[in-house]
Amino acid sequence: MNDIQQAFLNMLLKVQDNLEDNAAAYASHLQIAPTKVLLDAQIQNIIEAAGRATEDTTGVAQDKQEDRDALVKVMYNIAKGVYSFAIDNNNNTLAKKVKYTMSDLEKMQDTQLHFEALRLNTYLTPAIVAALPGYNVSAADIANLPIFTAAYFDAIPEVKDAIEGKTIGGNDVDRGIAESRKLLEKLDNYVDSYRTNAATVALWEEYQLARAIDNPTGGGGGGGGSEVVFSGTVPPMSSEVKGPVVYNAATPVALQNNSPVTLGFQLQMSGISSGMIVNVPPMSTQNTTLGAMGANGNEIRIGNSDMAQSAAYTITLG
Repeated sequence: MNDIQQAFLNMLLKVQDNLEDNAAAYASHLQIAPTKVLLDAQIQNIIEAAGRATEDTTGVAQDKQEDRDALVKVMYNIAKGVYSFAIDNNNNTLAKKVKYTMSDLEKMQDTQLHFEALRLNTYLTPAIVAALPGYNVSAADIANLPIFTAAYFDAIPEVKDAIEGKTIGGNDVDRGIAESRKLLEKLDNYVDSYRTNAATVALWEEYQLARAIDNPTGGGGGGGGSEVVFSGTVPPMSSEVKGPVVYNAATPVALQNNSPVTLGFQLQMSGISSGMIVNVPPMSTQNTTLGAMGANGNEIRIGNSDMAQSAAYTITLG
């Protein structure tokens, strides 16, 4: 997985842990537990797919190369003997067909080498086989030619299959992440029901911390601290709130609008606006600071005023 995928998986694991640790508290919302079961399955799918995507396939390539080297060696030895036999018996046609250098064999494409090996085997008539030991061709080489040819034919697609397996694994990671995003949107809405109650607001805050994507490799301002990333999708004519935000006026903020409609971002303090709305045009990013957004705040509201189009966004702090 790349760094972005790994960071997203780390966030999923934090959410999973939050839901497990607070299962009793969340029991009052009947949709959270079954949605967590679906999220658990997607997390497992992502982990398994990531294993396939990052599997070391160098051994497959090495095995194929060993099969190729063995076949080339046998072909070279036999072709040299057949060539000498043909020259001694004035069979120029046969001599031309088996006149290979080691370089010729090594440069052949996979399928061409396999074809040439099959063709060389057809030249081994009983009379030639009987004569080859006199040209320093071993019986083992003659016996191994069809065996090594078949082994190499089986090895040809293995490297391609291994590479394709890694690619499919990477695609499965992307699919698992996409399905997880849908489940997270549901969970975000479910957990929001705990936000306005003084007895459960801490539960909501803890969930928000779990939902933040931490990027330990991130730079940015604030003395080299870690980045915190919030992302999501706002339905038409709706808004959502992300947090908690640790306020520092100097903290850089990147407001990224990943949708074809304008989005409004506003710093808030526990639901009360503390700054002006920052409107970010479609498919663009507005760079600012928390201080420029407002005098104080512990959350950011994202508003979508479009009547039909959902809007995706990413907020990066740090």
